[in-house]
Amino acid sequence: MKVDVHWIIDGVMSVEANSAEEGEKAVSELLTAFIQSHPELTSHFGAKAIQGQVIDEDGSLVSDKPMLDS
Repeated sequence: MKVDVHWIIDGVMSVEANSAEEGEKAVSELLTAFIQSHPELTSHFGAKAIQGQVIDEDGSLVSDKPMLDS
């Protein structure tokens, strides 16, 4: 019997950056280079996407855009 398994890898990486956008870009570049050097992640393991966003110490999403008071 053949079955499909949906898998997720979850992690948090710390990087030095001047902004949330810069940090996300740095991690994206590192992960992209890693995936490109390990093609079996897509060909064998079926990886299709990577997503990441900067979070604060509490795990809340961080944005470079100022929030408006309402």
